Amino acid sequence: MADGLQHAGDFTVDEISLITTSGLRVNLLPSVVKLTIFEDINQSCISGIITIQDSINLSSYGPIIGQEFLSLKIRTPSVQEDSGIIDFTENLFAVHSLTAREKVGNNIQLFNLSFVSLELVRNERIKVKKSFTLPWSDIVLSMLVNHLQTKKNIFVERTAGVKKYIAPNIRPLDVISTARDQSVATFKASPTYLFYESLSGFNFRTLSSLYNQETFMEYTTFQAGALTGKNGVIDVIKDLNNVLSYEVIANNDTLLNYRTGMYGSELIKHDIRNKSISRKIYNYHDEFENEDHIVSGVSKGITEHPLASPVALNPSGQRVSDFPVRTYVVPTSLVNRNDGQMATPDNTYPYEAYGAEKWLQRRNSQLTQIKSGLSVNILCHGNTYINAGQKVILNLPYTAALKAAENENTDRFYRGPFLVKNIRHDFDFAKSPQKHTMILSLVKDSMEEPLDGPSDNYEPFAQGDITITKQKETYDGVETKIVPPGIFGGTTRSEDF
Repeated sequence: MADGLQHAGDFTVDEISLITTSGLRVNLLPSVVKLTIFEDINQSCISGIITIQDSINLSSYGPIIGQEFLSLKIRTPSVQEDSGIIDFTENLFAVHSLTAREKVGNNIQLFNLSFVSLELVRNERIKVKKSFTLPWSDIVLSMLVNHLQTKKNIFVERTAGVKKYIAPNIRPLDVISTARDQSVATFKASPTYLFYESLSGFNFRTLSSLYNQETFMEYTTFQAGALTGKNGVIDVIKDLNNVLSYEVIANNDTLLNYRTGMYGSELIKHDIRNKSISRKIYNYHDEFENEDHIVSGVSKGITEHPLASPVALNPSGQRVSDFPVRTYVVPTSLVNRNDGQMATPDNTYPYEAYGAEKWLQRRNSQLTQIKSGLSVNILCHGNTYINAGQKVILNLPYTAALKAAENENTDRFYRGPFLVKNIRHDFDFAKSPQKHTMILSLVKDSMEEPLDGPSDNYEPFAQGDITITKQKETYDGVETKIVPPGIFGGTTRSEDF
């Protein structure tokens, strides 16, 4: 990749054109100030903003009314493989709005064009009223190919079972969202499906699938002068791996983890046919080894550990995961043959029932883990090979006046494999030379080292007596009621206000 690449962050533009509703095709390359593209594993489509310096009043002459198309092709110098080229010359972007229009000089104005994938625009004008008897993965393919008519690359991870589903006059991406939430993969029965578009195409796959990729790049920080070789020239490859700056976003949110049910939850299932109720408890620590996490990935035999400490909170030995504080109540069937909707005319049961017990609690916990886990944003030089959903290695420096160990050079939390959750690509045309930078949002849901602690390190409780004042309002004034001493396990007394 370094052959022909003079500096980290260089990029080559093969085409940037705007096609207006009047049929006019405008070469925007001389007018572009900045181009930003967003890709995110939690977003169904790519979006972006392009800033234009206009001296011909293109916004009126074009005209630009939010129904234009953007043709774009950008690559890192010397890249020839399709996987390293941002190519939207056949699958065009749709411009949906013109914003921030302002005059900046004599007969010159600046404005922003916001654009999205064309499939998102098509989605807004299509409703699906149809029944399906297919696996969820095939229903997703039908939405993308037959309804949204995409010609982009599609990565679909196979789902288990055949689903009998009726789309109730909703948009194609809403059907895909339903499939994403309820699907269970044939691989390890993983329920953690994501649907997103990266620069390489659409993806319908689980976290397990993403974790089982090989890592793509390694990012770290270099001290001043470490990037320069013996000949005084900066090593381009090292510079591409260099973290220009970083910001730690999250290091677990205990309140969120309790409330969302990441630590523990209870599923109450009401079997409508048999008029019975059953319960299922999800426990984060107990289920950890049965789930896929990012540290082990494709490497077998590597031990990984939870982000939450398993230390007991009280003498009973309860951990943070032993409190199933979130409750789900769902109508369901315990097995397919108990569900009349799953039967065929010849009284067979080939279809997959709703089966919330197979996916609801585990999916919620694992997705919350990548939402509130170890998260960090890094700024680095851009290259067109990196996509959202890939795995990278990150090693941030150990920051302290004194090191805990002689070989402790990296932060114990922010080292090892991370998942690229989203990317902001910034192409700056105003600089000389032009520069491509990226802000990568990285996350991980496990650690290489355990979070151990003393077995009797319980949650602290204050000792001693408490004072309780109870006030009762009457029409004659304020009456104070005295609470008998010791009723709450300590001495109590009451005082007038």
